[in-house]
Amino acid sequence: MLHRDYMDCVPDRSVAVVIPVRDESADGVAEILRYYREGHWMDPERIGWQLIIVDDGSTTPFPEATYRHEAPRGYGAALKTGIANTHAHWIVTMDGDGQHRVRDMVRLVEFTRDFPGVDLVIGDRRVKEAGVRLWGRRALNWLASLFACRWIADLNSGLRIFRREIAMGYFPILSDGFSFTTSLTLSMLADRYQVDWLPILVSPRSNGTTNVKLWQDGWRTVKLILWIGGALRTRTLRRWVRPLTTWLLRRP
Repeated sequence: MLHRDYMDCVPDRSVAVVIPVRDESADGVAEILRYYREGHWMDPERIGWQLIIVDDGSTTPFPEATYRHEAPRGYGAALKTGIANTHAHWIVTMDGDGQHRVRDMVRLVEFTRDFPGVDLVIGDRRVKEAGVRLWGRRALNWLASLFACRWIADLNSGLRIFRREIAMGYFPILSDGFSFTTSLTLSMLADRYQVDWLPILVSPRSNGTTNVKLWQDGWRTVKLILWIGGALRTRTLRRWVRPLTTWLLRRP
């Protein structure tokens, strides 16, 4: 799906919107498809853009998919497929369940135009939650903030925009599952890229139920935060310790 003005765009302002879907109804992407097909864009400079929908092994093939995995490989793997198959400078990710609004996606892209030094902008969800899910999300934000050394308003929001080149550099450590967003956020914060948040509204799912398993995926996210956060935060120490360890092991 290549917009007719895409090849005429300024390279460092081109945008690809990547949406992973798995057993979702087409209703979840109806708004963005309509926006795309009508040739809309949010910027008067006529910035080119692509819409990439990746079907992650749906039982019934998604009719509007740009790429398809024959078997489920994971949320993050679907995003990687979309990111790898574009040359756009900026990547926007959205969920395919209809919870994200096109107007908020537009605001994120406009933010990168107004603040050209930013590398990642995350949609800070304004959603009513209660009970375990609310406190679980807060606990993950607090834990990740300890490793990032700054407050993280929303660690794993699916609506975000980031520079493709930076994300590609992290592909080997980015999760193939739902923790893709968590691993990308932590990695860029640890390496001191410019990360900001923009409040967004989240609509109720337009169809079906979430594929996220609260306890199982929550525990995986905790382990990922500890692994990536610890690894990135101890790189300098390990860079000094490694030669010393090698020298000690080589001594007779």
